[in-house]
Amino acid sequence: MKEDDGTGPPNRELYALLHLSPEASDEEIRRAYRQWAQVYHPDKYQAPHMKEIATENFQRICEAYEILSDENKRQIYDIYGMEGLNSGLELGPKLNKVEEIKEQLEKLKRMKEQQKMSALFLPKGSIVANLSLPGFLDGDGIMRGMAMASAVQSQLSKSSALSLSGNLGVEENSGAGAASAVFRHQIASDSTIEFMGSVGLGSLIGVQMTRQLSLHSTATLGIAKSFHDGSINLSNVWTRQLSDTASGNIELLLGPQSSIGVGWQKKDQNTSAAGEVKFGTNSFGISARYSRRFSSKSHGRIAGRIGSAALEVEVGGGRKVSDFSTVRMLYTIGIRGIFWRFELHRGGQKLLIPILLSRDLNPVLATGAFVVPTSIYFILKKFVFKPYYLKREKQKALENMERTATQVQEARKAAAKAQQLLENVANRKRNKQQETGGLIITKAIYGNHKALKKGDELRETNDELASQVLDVTVPLNFLVNDTGQLKLHDGVKKSGIMGFCDPCPGEPKQLHMEYTYHGERYEVAVDDYEELIIPQIAHRV
Repeated sequence: MKEDDGTGPPNRELYALLHLSPEASDEEIRRAYRQWAQVYHPDKYQAPHMKEIATENFQRICEAYEILSDENKRQIYDIYGMEGLNSGLELGPKLNKVEEIKEQLEKLKRMKEQQKMSALFLPKGSIVANLSLPGFLDGDGIMRGMAMASAVQSQLSKSSALSLSGNLGVEENSGAGAASAVFRHQIASDSTIEFMGSVGLGSLIGVQMTRQLSLHSTATLGIAKSFHDGSINLSNVWTRQLSDTASGNIELLLGPQSSIGVGWQKKDQNTSAAGEVKFGTNSFGISARYSRRFSSKSHGRIAGRIGSAALEVEVGGGRKVSDFSTVRMLYTIGIRGIFWRFELHRGGQKLLIPILLSRDLNPVLATGAFVVPTSIYFILKKFVFKPYYLKREKQKALENMERTATQVQEARKAAAKAQQLLENVANRKRNKQQETGGLIITKAIYGNHKALKKGDELRETNDELASQVLDVTVPLNFLVNDTGQLKLHDGVKKSGIMGFCDPCPGEPKQLHMEYTYHGERYEVAVDDYEELIIPQIAHRV
């Protein structure tokens, strides 16, 4: 059984198949299995083709029951899905807690990832080109300076890695560079040690150790000797997980430039924020940053810094232009002047172009430098980018339909077969509800939410629309209970329900339903993972 690849809660297909909540008790699982077995047991059918359909679906039900009725298997499935069950991990009788199982699976997953990483090089690099508009107008040239950095990491073994890096910077008539190497070794499951060395500007040699003190705390201790002035520098960093989305850290540096810093970071699905207060021997600084994702492709950012050497505010945003590339534009105003900064991120590579617009804080220039590019962006977004992306998304959707056509066709056939065996019981339940004026599903369509919005245009003669939706009236009438109610569980993808399938993989889906209750007409539409309980007064037409 294959898990869904789309967005939404994972590892729920088996629950959908047996029509269970992810929090279902052992008794509810047994009761659901008996209900489905009464419908799909092969011995109930004599005709060869019906027996074949029953056998195929009965095997699916048995497999789901075998996993969900076993406490350990169910815990593994809830955490890692079928991949975890098929990983080859054998659990002992003492591994009864979710935390213990998760720890074992994490170790297995980490080991497999390390094996794949063996002898694999991970390159990263950046190029910074500093431009100056005042310098260009003064005849001194537009280029203020340039810096390049590159790093490559190789996984030498399952527990050891080597990282090599170098950087080179040029500022007007002076330049400098450095090369460094870091050897990292995992000496235990909760401890790593690093040996580092650097030659060139800021030459040093040092060692650093990191240890997981508890489930939520980590400490790092380091010592380094500088070849430039012979000084010894000590560093100590404590990190603490404050919540599922937030962490804090305290950093202490002892040496010629001693300092102490306190930082905080928070990151969830759509927002991230960070702040730091740092006091040094001859300096202090406070910085804060906030980023928000507006969609899967665009995000905004605001940051501020204040201290003995900085006073500036930065605003801007970025947009994802491909699976691997992101572009950003940032506007900075502060005591150093007014800047634009353009960034291109692709994989592990970065191109950064800061442009100094003015060294003076001219109000007119400062306002124009912010308003003009912002206006240009929104004009281009409306009349150029958005039409282009809509066209590209439509093309990708067509390509996806062509690529998955065979898979969808087979899934639709399997769903039709499953509905064929449900039909008799569904009709009996419908007739019983009709006699008492209970719940009757008159029409239920599941599929692409854009196709469902077409409403009256959705006809069987329209092949493009009809191929993206599925009639699920029969299985939903089957799921109506004896008290005249129907519940579809929260967080469970509806395509996994018996008699359903995914008619448009990768596309957002909805369930549109029309039903009657006590002679009244009702209508409702819900998203793929959304809970549905009917009848409800709010659905009445």
